[in-house]
Amino acid sequence: MNETFSRPEFVYFDLGNVLCFFDHAVSAKQMADVAGSDAATMRRLVYQSDLEHRYESGLVTGEQFVEEIALALGRTLDVPAMLEASSAMFEPNLEILPVLQQIRDLGIRIGLLSNTNWAHWNWISLQRYSVVDGWFDPLVLSYEVQVMKPDRRIYEHSAKLANVLPEKIFFTDDRLDNIEGARASGWNAQQFIDVPSLQRFVESWKE
Repeated sequence: MNETFSRPEFVYFDLGNVLCFFDHAVSAKQMADVAGSDAATMRRLVYQSDLEHRYESGLVTGEQFVEEIALALGRTLDVPAMLEASSAMFEPNLEILPVLQQIRDLGIRIGLLSNTNWAHWNWISLQRYSVVDGWFDPLVLSYEVQVMKPDRRIYEHSAKLANVLPEKIFFTDDRLDNIEGARASGWNAQQFIDVPSLQRFVESWKE
């Protein structure tokens, strides 16, 4: 993060690999264990097809997500067990907590903008992770608004919810395509590399 931006009025955070770390390999292995399959097959069915994208876009429900996997495997699957297996792959990035507090202390509002699905968000919410719980308003979740980053519509919707001009928003996300989508929508955005880099940005807003 080498650029500098003027102090924003609103900051949006991505969820995955910013606030919480995750690993699709873990999810694929856990789902495969529940389904009596193998991780390579599960990766192909979920992550190497359009199924996960449709799920995160809110085009299929959790039940339909599992039903499609079950149909491909030719067997009946336990829906709650599969959704749990798909979701229990997150760990909180506790190092980012002081940055959230610094932004709050500056009087800057914070929101969450995430490509996610119901099962993942529900699982994370139940953990009450300190890096997620109580910090963010609004919560813009792709499965709820039925559009995903880097589609311009999700940034426009998020800016309206924040009730500030696009150029007054700062956004950080680990994916460069999502950063480029935000910039194309008029936001100030920077790819998340690590917490110290982000913290230097926040420190500059005090000046």
